[in-house]
Amino acid sequence: MKLKSLLLGAGLALGSLNASALNIVLTNDDGWSTPGIQAMYQVLTEAGHTVVLSGPLDGQSGSAAGFNIGGLEITKQAENQYSVAVAGGETGAEPATSGIVGMQILTEMTGGQAPDLLISGINDGANVGGATTFSGTVGAAIASISYLNGQSVPAIAISADEHCDEELPLEESTCIEVAEFTLSYLNHLLERPAYVNGDDALIPNLRALNINYPAGTPMGVMTARQGLQPLLGGRAIGLEWGCSTSCAELEVGETAEGGILGTIDFSDFEDIDEADSVYFSQGYITVVPIRGSYDGGAQGLKNYLNTYDY
Repeated sequence: MKLKSLLLGAGLALGSLNASALNIVLTNDDGWSTPGIQAMYQVLTEAGHTVVLSGPLDGQSGSAAGFNIGGLEITKQAENQYSVAVAGGETGAEPATSGIVGMQILTEMTGGQAPDLLISGINDGANVGGATTFSGTVGAAIASISYLNGQSVPAIAISADEHCDEELPLEESTCIEVAEFTLSYLNHLLERPAYVNGDDALIPNLRALNINYPAGTPMGVMTARQGLQPLLGGRAIGLEWGCSTSCAELEVGETAEGGILGTIDFSDFEDIDEADSVYFSQGYITVVPIRGSYDGGAQGLKNYLNTYDY
């Protein structure tokens, strides 16, 4: 666990231009034109990084690390900015797909250099605790560190509550503040001795970072573990899906409507130690190292499973 006081605001990005310039792919799950990703693009490019923005044509929240298998339509919307849609061009591609496409574009643009980093975000809304697994923002970061594209690229997922409202123009939001923090934290990673000495990756051991920035002025930064308590829209709630009428009584061939029926209160949920959901609720920026492996450990369970006689 680590607590670090930060001076937030105009002075946050001082020294940014002294950091090593990186080749960065930028994606998200809200859509290529939304304030969060545009704020991140602006701050990274002003700091001297080479950035290719490759995001879904429109919002694809809740898509986790899903990929598109069929054809795509990639449109150059602005200099070094691309939207990615499924064939037909009416629906955005998955964030993971968009990020991988961005890697190919950046590699071609730089004459064969692999990306140094993928940043996914800034997402409009936190991705902490039990809701993290379903996030397209985090899913794009997980896809980046996997070898599905033939390489593992370090990644950062960055999300924020109430700073990058999609309904507000960028200049009327506080989204730049979150982008400047992300740049500051990236500079901190670039100063890690093992990375500076060439002994380790920017983010080691095939990990990514899931960073969440709270509403208001943060209390500080906490390095945390992914909690279990679901937080949605700043509330400790889960969602109940199901049939609006009794599906158990349907005749074969009958259809019933359904969807989200309501919410489930998790306000009294006791989370694990050092949970990001707890720290985030207390007003801290949270940083969680994550990985894409589904290996659950559980050696005791494995030992018993190995006794199955086939």
